[in-house]
Formats: sequence, structure tokens, C-alpha cells
Amino acid sequence: MAADFRAVFERVADVMNRRDWDGFSRVFTEDYVEEYPQSGEVIRGLRNAIDVRRNYPGGLAEQGVDVASVRVAGSDTWVMTPRFTLVRAEGSDNIGRVMWRVRYPDGSIWWIVALYQLRGDRVERATMFFAPVFDPPEWRAPYRQESATGR
Repeated sequence: MAADFRAVFERVADVMNRRDWDGFSRVFTEDYVEEYPQSGEVIRGLRNAIDVRRNYPGGLAEQGVDVASVRVAGSDTWVMTPRFTLVRAEGSDNIGRVMWRVRYPDGSIWWIVALYQLRGDRVERATMFFAPVFDPPEWRAPYRQESATGR
């Protein structure tokens, strides 16, 4: 049976928004693994993943993710929120991909791409890539157009 990626997103958003640390066990597996290839870090285990979020410098965004604003078009999900914009979420079988545009507490804007794997209806593994917004080089000006997702 195919995974319900919208339901997974709603459960993740719910536990994050409520800071329901105990509820993470209903969304993520106990042996959850989170990888950050750019820094070479691997976070193993649900408790460590929770502690990363609990101890995030400056705290997590108070606005959270507005699940009520979710609209679905085909297999893609789009969400607009004050700090987090879910630009694209899709998947098939038990593999999902998500792209976020995030405004951090210091005001900087970053892109996050997460590739994740489900075990049943819980997230088992995620590989996350982080990239800051940057100005395009002038030499590409003759060849480019503005992105539909904006900066």
C-alpha cells in the first residue's frame, strides 16, 4: 500500500508545532537516523533527534507550520507559513522528497531538501541538505529567468 505523504506531513507538523517530544515516537521510529551530508553529521536514534530540536539555538520558529493552509494539486503539496514554506513534497511507495524555504531566527533565508524513507507510517531515515540563498553571478544574466519559487 502506498504511503499517505500528506498524513505523514500533518503528523510531523503537529508534533513540531506542539513541541510534543513524547509524540515524536508516533511519527519517527526509535532507530531513526538523520544525516547532514554537508557537515558530515549523522544523528542516530529518536532521543538524539529530539534533543537536536529541543536545543536549537534561538529555539524553533514559534509560528510553526500552518497545516490548515495546505492545498493539494496532483501528488504535490504546497504550504505557506511565516517562517517555513514547504515548496514541494512528493513521494512514492515509502520514499519521499521535500523542499523547504526557511527563514531562520537571524533573518537569513535557506533552502532545505530532505530525502526520507518511511517504515510503515513513521519516518525511519532522513537525509537533509541545507543551502543559503545567494545572489546569482552577473555572467549568467543573459541566460536566466526568475525562478517560480522566488528567493
